[in-house]
Amino acid sequence: MSDLTSAEAELAAAKRIDVNDDWFEVIQLPNDVLAISEPNHWQHVISFLILGSHKSVLFDTGMGISNISRAVNNLTDTDVMVVNSHTHFDHIGDDWRFQEIHVYDDQQAVETLKNGLTHDMVRFDSEPDKFYTPPPPLFDPKKYAIRPAAGKNIHLLHHGDILDLGNRRLEILHTPGHTNDSIMLIDRENRALFTGDTFYPDLLFAFFRDEWGHSDLQVYEKTMIKLAPSAAQLDFIYPSHMRALMDPAILIDVAGAFEKVNQGQVDYKIDSLYFQTIRVYEFDGFSIGTLDE
Repeated sequence: MSDLTSAEAELAAAKRIDVNDDWFEVIQLPNDVLAISEPNHWQHVISFLILGSHKSVLFDTGMGISNISRAVNNLTDTDVMVVNSHTHFDHIGDDWRFQEIHVYDDQQAVETLKNGLTHDMVRFDSEPDKFYTPPPPLFDPKKYAIRPAAGKNIHLLHHGDILDLGNRRLEILHTPGHTNDSIMLIDRENRALFTGDTFYPDLLFAFFRDEWGHSDLQVYEKTMIKLAPSAAQLDFIYPSHMRALMDPAILIDVAGAFEKVNQGQVDYKIDSLYFQTIRVYEFDGFSIGTLDE
């Protein structure tokens, strides 16, 4: 696997910030970025507050188990614009708390935001065994659902759009494969890439063909092959699960892994997740999950 020493050193030295909410762990990362993680749930999702001089971007709003807007208010005085990496439940949980939401121009994504997600749709992730510690006292797992963002200002994003934060510019990269609406944010001047769920150091979900969106292995491979050359222009990548900072060279490994999966060059094991039978292809530092067909 790529050498992660520099990223691991940055994480080890990162300052922890108290936001008066034990559900969130907040750390200060390079390039004026705050990682807001939820480490006490098996998803270990990470939202990112990307600070600018005039406004800031909140890249995803987490699971909605605790109030991320209150945490954000403790971290910045700037106006905050929400940008969704995609519209899976663990990334849009608190969208309804914000007035301005930015999402990729995809009909299913917009409908998900407007309608929310019922308890039955997220029941699996509210079960007691999915929590490493008890959830916040006000959270009721039997009523867990993603509230609709109907009535909010939903802005549609496209590949190449620029978000101007005053002293920094974030470019939208459409990165389908995990879902049709998946995006990344690239800060070229600061050599930083926020990868959403297109890459993180764990099982990459490439098996959705339902209300959660449509995964496509061939498209996923093309996305990663396009991204791989950018590793040379980056200092760090910021994944949205498990580890908030990584060496960008791993993007090259991931592109090669998808190519091997699509060409049938690697063995797999059978497993089950979200009531589906999947094939799991193991690589050094991550794995790829596909439908067993």
